[in-house]
Amino acid sequence: MVERMERYGNGELDLEFRQIAITADDVRSGRLTTHDVNTRDVNYRRYREECLREGTDPHTAVEVEALSPGLLRERLAAEIEGLVDDARRWNIEARTEEAERELLRSLRGAVKSIVQRTADKPTAGDDEDQ
Repeated sequence: MVERMERYGNGELDLEFRQIAITADDVRSGRLTTHDVNTRDVNYRRYREECLREGTDPHTAVEVEALSPGLLRERLAAEIEGLVDDARRWNIEARTEEAERELLRSLRGAVKSIVQRTADKPTAGDDEDQ
């Protein structure tokens, strides 16, 4: 996936990829449910190379679903929080974003109500038709 993102971004994307959910250590531990890999898959060669680089068996795979949702959330939260330089600023931005979302929901409801009332209101020409 990293190679595809770099290719499709034409070298203009400033991205950093990190293995967060399922790590090579998880796979090596043997505690997660595995399944056989389809060696005929067009991506198998790339997958095999990555497994060998990480020291894992290229004939078995682990899906992200093998990780408990709670552990997955913990790992993602820890990674995101580790990237936040200023937690106070982050919290302010998060509250501001939620307030803006609520404002947009309110505006959408108000506009919908106005449009409905306008559609229900008879026009001046309607009286003449009767």
